[in-house]
Amino acid sequence: MIIFGWRTIVTKLGIVFKRLCDHCHNEEYWILNRVTKWFTLFFIPVIPYDSNYFFSCPICKYGFNLNTDQIKAFKPIAEINQLLMEGKINQDQYQVKLNEINGAVQNPLQSNKSDEAESSIKPELQYCANCGTLVAKEIKFCGNCGVNVIPN
Repeated sequence: MIIFGWRTIVTKLGIVFKRLCDHCHNEEYWILNRVTKWFTLFFIPVIPYDSNYFFSCPICKYGFNLNTDQIKAFKPIAEINQLLMEGKINQDQYQVKLNEINGAVQNPLQSNKSDEAESSIKPELQYCANCGTLVAKEIKFCGNCGVNVIPN
């Protein structure tokens, strides 16, 4: 007897920039996610057969799929933001990499408006009081444990 099926795995790549959510009307740092569909054998993911990127609000999880140009713009920003939050690079290294990215790509969600989103890419960081995870200051809930990060 062989048991096979399909499984969807969502991988959080990191925060990108602050954006006003059309659904919940909160302005937060939005998260870039990779959604991969796997063929499973005995409940173990074996072969990935589909992958796309999803940009979502951290509060209500509302979001949208990204096209190729948007992925090229957002993925490097999410990766360096994640490296900074994990402590794998320092502020100076972060700033150098961010300047390289800002010189190479434009924000595809902005339409000839001010560079407000690009200037707010650099998140201010804090630690979750419950689990100690590093989170952006404007994020209301910890992505690791779900506790309200901002005291009332």
